[in-house]
Amino acid sequence: MLLWMVAFWVLVVAVAVAAVSWLFPKEGAVAQARRLLRERLARGEITEAEYREAVRALSASGKAERGLAPVVALLLLALLALVLAGMGSGWGMHGPGWMRGMGGMPMPHMSGWDRRAGPPPPSRPGGRLVPVVLVDFGFRPAELRVKAGEVVNLRLRNSGQILHDLYVPALGFRVTVPPGQEVVAGLPEAAPGSYEFYCTLPGHREAGMRGTLVVEP
Repeated sequence: MLLWMVAFWVLVVAVAVAAVSWLFPKEGAVAQARRLLRERLARGEITEAEYREAVRALSASGKAERGLAPVVALLLLALLALVLAGMGSGWGMHGPGWMRGMGGMPMPHMSGWDRRAGPPPPSRPGGRLVPVVLVDFGFRPAELRVKAGEVVNLRLRNSGQILHDLYVPALGFRVTVPPGQEVVAGLPEAAPGSYEFYCTLPGHREAGMRGTLVVEP
């Protein structure tokens, strides 16, 4: 009985995740990235080789999103088989009743799941809060200015439709923000100078999602 229940809910969650990924593949965001890449190529901001490489990365990402249809179908068939087998075993609609009450049970919240994300750098007490908005595909503002030795926390909000991150390679600073969410992270201290930051997801940097951190003396 308990094993049937666990197997049933595992399949329900798997079907839900696969269905959401299949039904909402973020095609609009990918098409927008390709348009921005073409515009940057026309302006001479990127080379033809960089353009082709970025388009290949975006195409591979889109295919991966759209390739879940067979997985969804198989999971649905497995779920149906499990339900039918369970009903034949007596735990269905005429059994102990756990399935009759499952309509009121909340489904696990999957929107914040991110296989790439690690824990963000902790916020620094007393630090100045610097807001940064992550959009499809850019940072607002694209230039951040801080003072050397200043305690700073970045408040990163993703107002786009897809996953983004902000990475400062020179400082080893990287924060991933799911769409519609906000993360506050402490910015490491740095020597005066200019530091590039960008989104590390395939094709996003090439589409214009990059900026500069200026540390003033």
